[in-house]
Amino acid sequence: EKIGYWRYITIYRHLQANPEFQVYPIFKYLENWCQDENRHGDFFSALMKAQPQFLNDWKAKLWSRFFCLS
Repeated sequence: EKIGYWRYITIYRHLQANPEFQVYPIFKYLENWCQDENRHGDFFSALMKAQPQFLNDWKAKLWSRFFCLS
């Protein structure tokens, strides 16, 4: 979620600086969507920290690598 947030906020900032690329009206709502993604990331982080058994095995490392590379 946090990685997605930074991708979306980068797109949002680009669109704010270059409004000629805002071809669809939905881009007007992109900032709110970015903040929503950020809140999802905070919730997911708290959830995972509350259950550390899901963070300390090889599967967790593999999933982390996958999400960082995607």
